[in-house]
Amino acid sequence: MALIHVSMDLHTPARFANFEAAVKVLPEVLECLLITGQEADYQLKVAVRDMDHYQSLLLNRLSGIEGVTGVHSSFVLRQVLVKTALDVSTRAE
Repeated sequence: MALIHVSMDLHTPARFANFEAAVKVLPEVLECLLITGQEADYQLKVAVRDMDHYQSLLLNRLSGIEGVTGVHSSFVLRQVLVKTALDVSTRAE
């Protein structure tokens, strides 16, 4: 699993829509988040078989999306906590 920060050349609705449509069809992408507070515009959470699969995803798919100017990756060493639902029945005191 890897977290990938993607930087875009233009910050326009059309450029973002094009990028989002392109990553939605990639089976490796588990999450795509439009983010602030970083040099990147998007954070992707991806799952790949191995480094060859990652290299193919990066070089043949992500880098080729129009407007992508930078990609920085971090590889997950271990998942410490994973939640898929929020318990709304508890109340903060």
